[in-house]
This record gives sequence, C-alpha cells and structure tokens, in this order.
Amino acid sequence: MSNHEIDTVLAELSGQCPAEARPVFEQFESLYEAKLWHQLTLVLKQFFAEDASAGLRLKLYDVFVSRFIDKVNQLDVVDFLLAALAEDGRDSLNYLSQLRERFTVLDKEMEQSRNSGLSDHRDAQLLIDLETCRVHLLRGELAQGKDLLNELEPTIMSLRDHSKRKLPLRIMNSFYSVNSLYFKRKEDFNSFYSNSLLYLSTLESDATSASARQQEGSESLAYDLAIAALLGDKVYNFAELLNNPVMDSLRGKDKYAWLLQMLQSLTQGDFDKFNESISKQMQQVPVLAANETFLRQKICLMTLVESIFSSSVRVLTFSAIAEATHLDVNDVEHLVMKSISLGLLKGVIDQVSQVVTVTWVQPRIINADQIAKMRDRLVNWQEQVATLSTEIEKNGKPIWV
Repeated sequence: MSNHEIDTVLAELSGQCPAEARPVFEQFESLYEAKLWHQLTLVLKQFFAEDASAGLRLKLYDVFVSRFIDKVNQLDVVDFLLAALAEDGRDSLNYLSQLRERFTVLDKEMEQSRNSGLSDHRDAQLLIDLETCRVHLLRGELAQGKDLLNELEPTIMSLRDHSKRKLPLRIMNSFYSVNSLYFKRKEDFNSFYSNSLLYLSTLESDATSASARQQEGSESLAYDLAIAALLGDKVYNFAELLNNPVMDSLRGKDKYAWLLQMLQSLTQGDFDKFNESISKQMQQVPVLAANETFLRQKICLMTLVESIFSSSVRVLTFSAIAEATHLDVNDVEHLVMKSISLGLLKGVIDQVSQVVTVTWVQPRIINADQIAKMRDRLVNWQEQVATLSTEIEKNGKPIWV
C-alpha cells in the first residue's frame, strides 16, 4: 500500500472518531512515513488503550497495522489484534490463523535470505496459539481448547525453565490466564485459584500493556478468586489473596462486604464472625449453599490452626478444641486427623488422655493482627527467659562458689 493510500484510509478512520482524538491519526501518518516504528507502536498502544478507539480497532488493524507487522515488535502486533477482536470476535479464529501464517511466511523468507540477524516469530506464534485456546474455551469447546493447551504446555515449560532464550512475560501471562479460564469452566477451584494468582503475578505495570488492560475485569476475577478460596479443598492460606491488589476492587462495596468478612474470619479462625457471614449470605450464593458442610469444616480447621498459632501452649485438650471449634468432643479426633492429613499441622494424638501435642504448624502469610499476637508472644517469651536467667543466677551462686 502506497503512502497516498495510507493517507486516505487514515483520513477515513479519523472521520469516524471523536474530534478530540483525530490529531492522533496525523501522528500515525507522519510516524509511518518517517519509518519511526518504535514511536508509532507507542502511539498505537496508547490509542488502543483509550475509549476513543472503540469501534475502530479492528478497522485500524486491517487497513493500517497489518501493513507493517514485520517492522514492529511481534507480540505488540498480536496484542493489537487481540484488542481489536475483543470488540468483535466473530471471526477470531480466522484472524488469528491468518496472522500466524503471515509470521510463518516471514520466517521462511528470512531463512531463505539467510538473514540470521533478525528474530524469528516463535514467541508471537506461541501467543497466538494460546489465544486460540482461549477462543475455544470461551465458545464452550473445552475439549479442543484443552487439547491445544496440552500440546503447548511442554514447550512453554521447557522454554521457561531450561531455554537460554528468555520467554517473554507476556506469554506466561497468557498461559496462566488461559489455564485459569479452563479450570473455571471445569469448576476446579484449587487449580483455578493457583493459576489465577500466577496470572496476577505476571501482569505488567504499564497502563497501555495488553495484560494491564485485562485488569478491567478485576472485580469479577477478585470475586471468582474469593469463591475459589472458600471452596478449594487445598486452599487454607487466605492472607495471600486478601493482600493482593486485585481485592481492592471489592473493598468499599456493600455487596461484597460479607465475602471479605468471610475470608477475614477464616484467616483469623474467628468461628462466630464466619457463622454470622454464612448465615446471612449462604442462600444468595447457590454454589456456597451447595457446599455448606465443607465450609463449616473449613472454619473448624482454621479455628484449630489459629488457636495453636496464637497460643504458646502446644498441648491442647480435646475439650479446649471442642469449645473453640463448636464441635462435640467426639468429633475432635477426626478434625485433628483431617488437619494433619492436609498438612496444616503435625502432632501426636493421645486418645486415652484426650490431648493433642502439636509439633509443627504450616507456615503462612499473616496479617497485622496476627503479627501483633506474635510480637506479644515474643515479648512474653523474652520476659520469661529474663526471669529464669535471674532465678538461675540467684539460686546457683552457692553451687558455682
């Protein structure tokens, strides 16, 4: 396409956007003509991130971006297409396939010209394949999406762990995001939870980046993560989630206050507060109502762990555990055995004496209140050591002399 034709199509698109956004099209034209590809990419990323580009992204990709994909960062090209398809995804698979094929052709041309100084497009093709998985999953084609994901996973893990070629963070971001989508569809709460946290850890801070734009759905993701944390039978550390910035999207909103209170009460092992939250909201969230028995067992486990953590005593009677967890004394042994099998604690149960001797509690992230309790215990321990030291020095003088 000639410069004159580029001028024409950009002018047409400019007429379709708000007046305040039209000057950016003049930037597109001047940067394109000057072949300032990096600067052009930055301006395009900024424009695609703005509301003014709504409804124009796919057209802009078709008539403009697709003309110089060999000149700019390959992952940025894919992200431009993905941002465009987010508005109109009816032909997503075809667009993704076409772009992948174009990258294949470019690599063949590069190989034939023996220009080894240029980078290949394997990273972009990996990203396209991952996003193709996402399209299948969003369409309910779980088997197709999972089959492709299974094919890609060994390659991605190998490149991440063993390759000298550094795998871009953007690919890992997409990988974890697609995995979490699959596990959400399968209602695998444990896997959804872990993959979603990994996805959040790979988000880029740049406000114009593709991964950052995905945070627009952070409220929905935060809610889904909270539900997964409650229902995951391997999730017993909630402070990590509560401290994650994604949860800020729920704070200050009345409709989520009960959910945050429930997570907080689990973290603190606060049986009464948890019972208050669950009683008010249980029937409004069917998936929680269907798992009420499991949730009540979970708060008992967390109450047991917290009672051990916050106390300097490592020998607990069955009656003390029963009182803290609101269980019958006859159910205490099963609760302790369950906590040991889950790896929450280690210890010995003396059924005859009805006591539990705890030797280890699973390390976990703690909140400010729990840190204060730990500080008080350390201060108390220091005072006890000082007192004992004084007594030994006082009473041991006759022996030492």
